Amino acid sequence: MAIDQMVAIAIFVITYFLIASEKIDRTIAAMLGAAVVMATGIVSSEELLEVIDVHAIGLLFGMMIIVGVLREAQFFRYVGILLANFCGCQPKKMFILFTTVTALLSAILDNVTTVLFMIAVTIEIMRILEIDPTPFVFGEIMACNIGGTATLIGDPPNIMIASAAGLSFMDFIVNVAPIAIVAMFFSLGVLLLLYKTQLQIEPRYSRIPIDPSEVITDHRMFRLGIAVLAITLVLFFLHDLLHIDPSTIALGSALLLLAIGGSKMPQVLEDVEWRTLLFFACLFVVVGGLEKTGIISIAAQWLAAAIGENQLLAVIAVLWVSAFASALIDNIPFVAAFIPLLIDLAATGGLEIRELWWALSIGAGFGGNGTPVGSSANIVAIGVFEKSGYAITFKTFVKIGLLNMLITTAVASLFLFVRASV
Repeated sequence: MAIDQMVAIAIFVITYFLIASEKIDRTIAAMLGAAVVMATGIVSSEELLEVIDVHAIGLLFGMMIIVGVLREAQFFRYVGILLANFCGCQPKKMFILFTTVTALLSAILDNVTTVLFMIAVTIEIMRILEIDPTPFVFGEIMACNIGGTATLIGDPPNIMIASAAGLSFMDFIVNVAPIAIVAMFFSLGVLLLLYKTQLQIEPRYSRIPIDPSEVITDHRMFRLGIAVLAITLVLFFLHDLLHIDPSTIALGSALLLLAIGGSKMPQVLEDVEWRTLLFFACLFVVVGGLEKTGIISIAAQWLAAAIGENQLLAVIAVLWVSAFASALIDNIPFVAAFIPLLIDLAATGGLEIRELWWALSIGAGFGGNGTPVGSSANIVAIGVFEKSGYAITFKTFVKIGLLNMLITTAVASLFLFVRASV
């Protein structure tokens, strides 16, 4: 093995360890990794645009702006109060509805933002009702990762996969969303059984003593944010027919909001998760070091030799490897590393790559439920929960999350097995 290959592997492994262990902030870890990759000459400054997926970053940035406008207008708090009142504040009904809506919002918005605000609203509502919010928080975390898997824009790994593979919004709706919907029903059933006792208590009120309309801080921004989101989603559905890249649609919608949104737009722009975007860019550089030195190709050849030309075995292997790997480490860096490997694997083994993309997407999404560090949404959710005075231990999370991951991934295996066998 050449020296540059050993250096690229060492940088990658150390960066991954720092990210997974949380010894230092993950963005700083990725920055350090990218800096060393460039300092060693593995990736030059002229090659940055080759290794950084600007389409994925552009799409993510655009959606952050749209979500930021909705957040500023208190859209999530408004939805939470409406849902609680609709259920008469009955715990079991609220659990089902809150969890389902979280899955839906995670599919049309990014799952990190969805879980962040749904959990904050849930804690506030459950405190008013004097109900333990723990079952609801678990349900929303599980739903967030499953729902985010359903669409191109729901989960950052899907954005990366779509950009690398040239997949459309409708491709995910047709091929992944049905599996996510069925898996969501199984997940919901498991959680209802596990939390049966906690969801049978009587709430303090039958209606939240706050008028939903009172929580909206800016009615014009509220209406504008919903309108632009609706237009954006329609354009996502039609982008194949219109021949417009999803990142162009998201950026165009974001720029429209920034231009006509009013005086609060500078604050929305300031609140964009710039650290997340920087994390993505640096991670692409670290993985790019593996590509440039040929490590990805070598790994693909090894995997191809083990799988052979068996399409079904390849699909199931990618699904379960992705699920367990994403449970152990954040699914974003895992998918960033696995995308080029999958491309080489398909080319080396003569496999049909589209089904492998779906296996990677589903495995990375569902696998995120396995442990607290499985996805960015988990980390954010647990952080919000702990700041509010509650706690979820690693052991407790794994006990529920791993069971959920195994059941939903098994459901996905059945779907993919049938589809690959036809």
